[in-house]
Amino acid sequence: MMTAFVLFCAVLALVAIFIVAYPLLRPLPAEAKGEPTAPRATPLAFALSVVLAVAAALLYGQISNFPWDNPIAAQPVPADHGDMAGASSMEDAIKALETRLAQNPSDGEGWRMLGRTYLMSGNAAKSVEAYDKAAALTKEKDVELELDIAEALVLTDDPAQQPRAKAILDEALAANPGSQKAIWYQGVMAMRSGDIELAKKNFTTLLGQNPPPEIRELLVTQLRELGADVPASEAAGPAMGAMGAGAAMGAQGGEVAPKGRTIRIKVSIDPALAARLQPNAPLFVSAREPGIPGPPIAAVRLTAAQLPTTVVLSDANTMIEGRDLSSVNDVEVVARVAFAGTPAITSGDLLGSAVHKKGGGEELDVVIARVQP
Repeated sequence: MMTAFVLFCAVLALVAIFIVAYPLLRPLPAEAKGEPTAPRATPLAFALSVVLAVAAALLYGQISNFPWDNPIAAQPVPADHGDMAGASSMEDAIKALETRLAQNPSDGEGWRMLGRTYLMSGNAAKSVEAYDKAAALTKEKDVELELDIAEALVLTDDPAQQPRAKAILDEALAANPGSQKAIWYQGVMAMRSGDIELAKKNFTTLLGQNPPPEIRELLVTQLRELGADVPASEAAGPAMGAMGAGAAMGAQGGEVAPKGRTIRIKVSIDPALAARLQPNAPLFVSAREPGIPGPPIAAVRLTAAQLPTTVVLSDANTMIEGRDLSSVNDVEVVARVAFAGTPAITSGDLLGSAVHKKGGGEELDVVIARVQP
């Protein structure tokens, strides 16, 4: 493919040279009878041809970020980072990004992507370094990137890094008191430092913002561990009542009317794993951008008894304001039977996943066919 591209560019350059040189090489007729024809401007044509070819090569060299001395580095980074069981694919992604950035260290988005990948692999310290390089290449202050840095700093669990994380979070909340990511990590830091009241306040604030069931369950668990009295209505969520979370969500992914980008997910289970099912076990169906840590973009909760089923995820199911399915390209949809009932993947959970391409059809099949080690 690269050879064909180079040949194509060479042909275009020759065409451009011909267009410029031909008028200079073509003899012009005499303006009056008896006068000699105008001579060919051969030296000028040759000089312009050389200048045009060299200029084209130099210009492309300046505007292109292709690593000519290491073409392998130009290969796309694998998108399937969501399955943490595939450690080798994560390592390959990191190596590919590191090679790419060694060739083009001014690629700010590449550094940001590397920071996210480091964070997913559990290396928060290296994530901070990569995010800092991305920030240094950003002309204007990027609030979301600053929050990414704060997240990585908090997850390093290094006491020396926490004052910086706190400063970033405080600044973010001063500018936007409703920033869910900042509220969450400020609550996490408060809980670690023993400021129980602030942790309760932050987690209660998030609970009051009607989060999806997966996040609601996590918040309720944290609040109860902190000794907060969480009303049953808050634990179940609005419009659920005695039906319970699983029943209220239903087979159609909830009572929320779909809007914007919509994915209709047919979830089934491999017959070889059907005997492992427990009818009351939670079934989480979530969508996230491959390789991006943190809460999923959208999620619903059902029960294993509802399998096989169809779940609808759309922009109406967004978990964080300003970030929905329409805001990203590829979306990885994961269906998980969570025997421990927790949002975090645990050993023995049953998993299935598939990638939905933006602009593709609404239908997507996800088969639960593997067991988390």
